[in-house]
Amino acid sequence: MATAALSAAFYEESQVIGGTAFEVLANAFLVLATLLAIALTPLYLQRLRRGRRLVEEVANPGTGALLATFPGGLLVFSATWAVVGVAWLGDSFALTLSAIVAVIGAVLAVVLSVSWASSMTSASFDLAEVNGGWLIPPAISFLVTLCIAPQMVAYPDQASWLLGLGLTFYGIGALLFIPIFALIVARLMLREPPPNATMPALWTPLAPAGLMGLSMLRLLQAGTTAGVVPNDALVIGVVLSAMGVGLGLWWAAFATVRLIHVRRSGGLPFSPGWWGFVFPLAALQLSLGNLADFMDSGPIEVVAFVGFLCLLVVWSLVFVRTTSAVLRGARSA
Repeated sequence: MATAALSAAFYEESQVIGGTAFEVLANAFLVLATLLAIALTPLYLQRLRRGRRLVEEVANPGTGALLATFPGGLLVFSATWAVVGVAWLGDSFALTLSAIVAVIGAVLAVVLSVSWASSMTSASFDLAEVNGGWLIPPAISFLVTLCIAPQMVAYPDQASWLLGLGLTFYGIGALLFIPIFALIVARLMLREPPPNATMPALWTPLAPAGLMGLSMLRLLQAGTTAGVVPNDALVIGVVLSAMGVGLGLWWAAFATVRLIHVRRSGGLPFSPGWWGFVFPLAALQLSLGNLADFMDSGPIEVVAFVGFLCLLVVWSLVFVRTTSAVLRGARSA
């Protein structure tokens, strides 16, 4: 998810800065993300075949929602291939590949999110067990909406029902995001601080905060291009984008303060969970960039570029630490 999102961020900045260097890097990161996905997908599929153990994992309040990262990764690939991939694969192939992956991702997302929600409501949990990972299923629904937008532009004769489908998934994401986010705030206020190792989960709210505006604005832009949405409706996307960006920036400041506190009180041990810092930041940065482009706003674009630099630094740090850990494990084995 994170590497494909970085590819999209490079491509977005290439449209602002110009030149081919950023486009080349966007393609390179998309290829890298694809290779990583090919290597990691069998590991996820093995987990999906574990039967009773999988059911237990879904019912675990600490890890159950994280299973949605697999369909989420597929949907991020779908959205990125539809934008970045068309430049060198061609519209027809890239959009067909994007549509196939989006359908698979959407079906898995619905199945896993419903199974997870059913498990959470079938047992009794303390508020202390609520965590930022619970926002992953709503964020995945926003990704489905994001994947539908380029298909509306490519196939305007199908745009009406695609618009309805996109709004349907948007509703799922938005109406689940509100109560779950409230639970997370209540957990932070009413219980002891979460363990240091779970700090990456505190950054998860940036993902739905960014995607709620990005997906709606892209969907409405596609609708106007296809002729099924009036231009005046675009103001809805602007309002939601600005609201989501505002929430995301505030939460990023709050999470940064908490991260500094964690580092001073024992530090944050490295784990694969550090990738949880990257995609939420990417979602917020992409929303900022899209809003700046639509409003033709220099100040917002400056903030978006600062966000892009932060994203690049964080991705590089996590990638280097992950690669180092993998190499050490391979040598010790």
